[in-house]
Amino acid sequence: MKDLPLGIKLLRNSLILMLVSILIPLVAISIEEPSIPVEGGIGQVSISAYSIEAAGILSLLIALASIFLIYKGWGVVCQGLDESFCLIQRIIKYGVATSIIFFVGFITITYSFLPKIMKDPLSVISSLPDWSVLLLIAILTSLSTFLSIVYGFYKMGSLLNSINLKIGSTLLLIGPLTIYASISISAAITLLAIIILITITNSLSRAEIEVEPEKVKSSPIFEEKLPREAEAPSQRKLIHPREVSKWEEIPLPKKKRGAQLIGPNGLSITLRIGIRTFGRRDFAGYISDEDLDYISRRHFEIKGTSQGYFIRDLGSLNGTWVNGRKLVRNESIKLANGTIIDIAEVVRLRFVSGEEEDLGVPSI
Repeated sequence: MKDLPLGIKLLRNSLILMLVSILIPLVAISIEEPSIPVEGGIGQVSISAYSIEAAGILSLLIALASIFLIYKGWGVVCQGLDESFCLIQRIIKYGVATSIIFFVGFITITYSFLPKIMKDPLSVISSLPDWSVLLLIAILTSLSTFLSIVYGFYKMGSLLNSINLKIGSTLLLIGPLTIYASISISAAITLLAIIILITITNSLSRAEIEVEPEKVKSSPIFEEKLPREAEAPSQRKLIHPREVSKWEEIPLPKKKRGAQLIGPNGLSITLRIGIRTFGRRDFAGYISDEDLDYISRRHFEIKGTSQGYFIRDLGSLNGTWVNGRKLVRNESIKLANGTIIDIAEVVRLRFVSGEEEDLGVPSI
């Protein structure tokens, strides 16, 4: 979790930029509004309108910078706290890209229709539903991005047992919903939510963060435990000494088509050509529920090809080892007959295939 404070700092900085992006147009409107005369003064009205428009553009650029920082922040938090934040990061990435593309398309088509609207409004109005779908898609993708950000802060509050983070994220959701009642109330609630989140993330970025496994496991939102000691399986004491003797009792097939993963308590998984993803559900009933929590939902995958079988870690929280060496994220290694695979240091598997040669697999 050494990178977690860095991720929280990025989230704090993104919230600060978000606060500035909201304040700029509010301040611009409040300053320019009194200067607009009731009668005459067309030049002053034009200057004021341009000033507000410039403030809006500046606010938009700062908001995009804020989204970029929050995207980077969730990526770091994903590696340091929980891999589910990676999904939030992907939603932000594709949601923002989709929103920008469809919104730019909507604006482009709108401006191209302006001359036609001036000449023949009726013919253009009939075609509005055809291209207003672009604006609808942009709005929906922007909404999904916003909801993912709110959920991210709420989930982090649950994992770190911070009630203030939950309150801030809840207010951040309520703020835009009250815009139909009153714009001023909506802005006030949103600003209050952002200030709360900035205060909490600032304090968390300076603190030594520890998540107790007991508390994490009792939370219905948290799904995985923190990594155990970063120690190679070959250099540590086996977690399940009672199961070691069973390895010698497992008959290794000598001339069997295909390949298998042999594990504790009678676990046997047949491998075929293609890609198969392994996770927590594949080991349910073969190891204890406590150890099961250390395995990710999508922990690793094995790809069967005509050239052999290859294993790849999918960015799991607690890691995958092959013959005592931990795989880096997305690293792919070819499996040989008898290869030992350790999953999250709680379950050990042996890869067996139709090959008869012994490639120097370490004894258990």
